[in-house]
Amino acid sequence: MLRELRIRDFTIIDDLTVDFRPGLNVITGETGSGKSVILGALSLLCGGRSGGEVVRGQAEAAYIEAIFDRPEAGPSLEAFGLDAEDELVIRRIIPQSGKGRAYVNGSPATLSLLAQLGTHLVHVYGQHDQSLLLDARSHLEFLDNFGELTAQRQRMADFFVQLAAARTALRELTAGRNSQEQQRDLLKYQVQELTDAAVEADEEERLRREREILRHAERLQQFCHAAETALYADDGSMVANLAKLLNQLRELVRIDAALTETAELIEGANLQLEDAALRLRRYAERVRYDPERQAAVEERLSLLTRLARKYRGTPADLPATLAALQRQLASLETSEADCTAASVLVETRAQEALAVAVDLSQARRAVARRLEAAMAKELGVLGMKGATFQVVWEETADAGSVENLDATGLDRIEFFLSANPGEPARPLARVASGGELSRIMLALKTLTATAAETPIIIFDEVDAGIGGTVADAVARRLATLAQRHQLLCITHLPQIAAYADQHLAVHKRPKHDRTVAEARALTDGERVAELTRMLGGAVAPSEAKRYALRLLTRARDGAPP
Repeated sequence: MLRELRIRDFTIIDDLTVDFRPGLNVITGETGSGKSVILGALSLLCGGRSGGEVVRGQAEAAYIEAIFDRPEAGPSLEAFGLDAEDELVIRRIIPQSGKGRAYVNGSPATLSLLAQLGTHLVHVYGQHDQSLLLDARSHLEFLDNFGELTAQRQRMADFFVQLAAARTALRELTAGRNSQEQQRDLLKYQVQELTDAAVEADEEERLRREREILRHAERLQQFCHAAETALYADDGSMVANLAKLLNQLRELVRIDAALTETAELIEGANLQLEDAALRLRRYAERVRYDPERQAAVEERLSLLTRLARKYRGTPADLPATLAALQRQLASLETSEADCTAASVLVETRAQEALAVAVDLSQARRAVARRLEAAMAKELGVLGMKGATFQVVWEETADAGSVENLDATGLDRIEFFLSANPGEPARPLARVASGGELSRIMLALKTLTATAAETPIIIFDEVDAGIGGTVADAVARRLATLAQRHQLLCITHLPQIAAYADQHLAVHKRPKHDRTVAEARALTDGERVAELTRMLGGAVAPSEAKRYALRLLTRARDGAPP
């Protein structure tokens, strides 16, 4: 329960402290007197966002503080990381400029924490909320709130986010897939071409040397034969002459041993000449003019040159080029495998999300039957006896398919209404009058708040478009609801104000050349005067006063006015 609200330097409020009671707290006053400012301040304590524009002129900052009894419903304070205390104190400081500050039980807090606390403390219904009923897309949220399916709805949203992420990944992988396939085909051809060519890094140089040898094979062979003959084969060859010389020198060594080393040198030279002659003979035997081999070498060199030109390098670069192309091809093939895996993941995520959506849809259909029954009863209390409220599903060919999934699941629903017995139910947005919309919204909000066991419910001008006996019915419903919840209700209807457990009047007055809003709890006598004012010029003052007294008396007795 909200016990106390303190506001300072906030819009037209200078310094205001309001005490609230259990039950129905009604706030009345002239249009523009500042009634909604009080609720606006409370909304900021529940995580609402605002800037320095709300700070009263000439003030440095606005201060808002509320004291709540520790809520019995909803998560414990410890669940929010707060110390267990008998009361909950929320305070916000909003400066003209710079960053504001928030505190919960004296500890710094974020707006996110205030919003979480506010969700479990306060349920708000404003006049503008009626427009939501005109948009069928909002109906699903009403249904989920009534059925307390928020956790399942969030689970559905989480699974859909995973599905959307998988779809995005697959879309990115498959973007430009045609060009990738063309590139893959080209790479396969290029890799095959270079693989078949089997180019080695030093092959060109070896082939060029071989080509030169083949071109001059006859000359090389003739030279080798001639050289081998001169060195060894003829009787007068260098080896034969050197052998004669060596024999003579060995005779002289016997005379003078000093010639031994010289003899050994000549002997070594002779052996080397013999080896050289042998090598020349073998080379001459090996080298042959081979026109077919020469043509093959020329063709191979031509291939290497063509490939090098095609791949913008040298023949020596071709092995490295092949390796690079193989890596690119492997990468594309990996990308193809990734696409396949991503496609499988999309299907998996889709089936998971679909299963969650089916479960949620089944739960919604069960909740819908309960909501229809509860709304029929609630509307009867609000003066619409015999009205039929229906939750109608949009049935399409793909209603249960993955293609129909979104973050809310599979369901597309719309509220239908038959205001009078015997009339067919039609879409709410097409057949409900302004007064009927007010009562339907009040009924929905009442049922939603009751389901959630929210301790505090705020009704900001729920009397739009209603009056007379409908206003009486709404007043009695609010009084009944106030037996289970603390209600804060801004109203212009005396029928509703008469049922207040506490009646707060807001008015503006000048103060030091400025206008300030003030609020105070009314005594019984002051309530009569305020109700008389609210009845306005529709009746004579004396008659208005008598009717005001009658309203208060009947409200205390629990009887209809």
